[in-house]
Amino acid sequence: MQGHLGGDFIPVATLADLDARGRAVVTLGGTRVALVRVEGRLHALDDTCPHRGGPLSEGDLEGHVLHCPLHAWPFDVRTGQCLRPGARVRIYEVRVEGEHILLSASASGSFPAR
Repeated sequence: MQGHLGGDFIPVATLADLDARGRAVVTLGGTRVALVRVEGRLHALDDTCPHRGGPLSEGDLEGHVLHCPLHAWPFDVRTGQCLRPGARVRIYEVRVEGEHILLSASASGSFPAR
């Protein structure tokens, strides 16, 4: 998808693009971003684990914690914070407008405060 529907938000997918688990992988500015639905809410985070580069979108989800499929590093999809000290992934603000999923185009504030 191309263009802007909502301010500094960029349409990246539609709700129909989510798989049966409520997940999809999109590209934003050359970065793979995992979309993950938890308890009816969409979250977006970098899809690449900082440990060994595993695709987080393929990992197991327990509540709000997504585990890397390579070595089970646990990341909170709401904050990007790894439950192991010192590691985290970038998160993106998500909006849903109609059937469109939009991600914040702004890089500022994408890393949560520790």
